[in-house]
Amino acid sequence: MKALGTHIVCELSGCDPALLSDVDGVREHLKQAARKSKATIMETAFHRFFPQGVSGVVVLAESHISIHTWPETGYAAMDFYTCGDHTDPWLACEYAAQAFRATNMSTTEVKRGIEAAKGQFTHLITTDRQARELCGKSA
Repeated sequence: MKALGTHIVCELSGCDPALLSDVDGVREHLKQAARKSKATIMETAFHRFFPQGVSGVVVLAESHISIHTWPETGYAAMDFYTCGDHTDPWLACEYAAQAFRATNMSTTEVKRGIEAAKGQFTHLITTDRQARELCGKSA
């Protein structure tokens, strides 16, 4: 099965609310996550909501990393989507969980851009992980 990209949908719970509110910190963590995955950063766009929350995207030559935060609940919704064989979105995902001090991470991996018929593409859920305890606890 040849896929054009790997898309990880990630739910981070138990995050540090102060980290999720800091737009500059969130931007830097996502840029570092991109570097960890061996992706090429093209540009970024981030916005701080008031009284709380951050949304942002790191546009990659290989696709994107995005985040939406709810500091009041310690929750972040993230997407890690990369194309090509030289990137590893799981490295970015694991880095982000640690950077935001998440205590729980739930992920689903989707292989995208699978040719189903000539000129028609589909996706396939390849990994649907159960919630995992983080911060030194066993997965």
